[in-house]
Amino acid sequence: MLPNKGLDIPYQQLLYQEQFRICQLDNNNTNEFTNQPHRHDHFQIIWLTRAKGRHMVDFVWYDVEDNMVFLLRPGQVHQLDCYREGYSIFFTEKFYFANKHDKETLYDYSNLFDNWHGYGPISVSDVTATALQGLVNLISNELNHQCCTNNRSIVKHYLNAVLLLAEREKKRNATETMMPLNHDARVVQLRRLLEQHYPTEHQVAFYANAFALTPKRLNEITKETTGRTVTELLHDRIVLEAKRNLAFSHKSIKEICYMLGFEDPAYFSRFFKNNTGISPQDFRDMMFK
Repeated sequence: MLPNKGLDIPYQQLLYQEQFRICQLDNNNTNEFTNQPHRHDHFQIIWLTRAKGRHMVDFVWYDVEDNMVFLLRPGQVHQLDCYREGYSIFFTEKFYFANKHDKETLYDYSNLFDNWHGYGPISVSDVTATALQGLVNLISNELNHQCCTNNRSIVKHYLNAVLLLAEREKKRNATETMMPLNHDARVVQLRRLLEQHYPTEHQVAFYANAFALTPKRLNEITKETTGRTVTELLHDRIVLEAKRNLAFSHKSIKEICYMLGFEDPAYFSRFFKNNTGISPQDFRDMMFK
């Protein structure tokens, strides 16, 4: 994998034309990204079969343990600070949904990587761990048979099974913690719109128009599904990107302000403080202590 050295927050990118990869995790198998905060331009499944330490995902540190899964969407900043054994699976949306038939027949993993109910790792049962190990072995074996013409399709269906197992374990974890998982296809689409437009579109009406709904109705839908209004979700996303750049880039606060669609740095500072309780400069100072 190649770094993009032009960015302040390092991006780990799949090699040119590479859309799927699986690798084994161990303390001796490291690269320039392993122990520093970085982000990906693809989806990642981290399965820690044995682990002790912690893992940071978007400014939150999680204690890790054996048989724990972390699901990472493109753009999330994370950092491993732990002893670990296990596997990391990387894939792109283009690899998984290569055509219309795939979208009609394969499991849609959009909800699986959704963290609007709060992000957290997934604890995996022993039974599921055994099944995951079998699938990892099958994937690895298939990748070693490059002469097979249907190699890609077979790997994709093994990945489909891995995602379904992860979804089942996520639901089991939610049941054990009494945390409901409500889903609405419109909220999944809203996430995609927010990801695409949050730096430039700060009004709820823009997103409501995309669904031919009133802002009030869209707020009702998101409130019921996520517990938060569209404005709160939008502000959360803007604040998260501001934090990422304040902590992991050399951009000035004024540059970050303009990058996120604000015209007045003073207003941006007030917005950030109202949502975090701390000014942008104080947050940056705190992160560099």
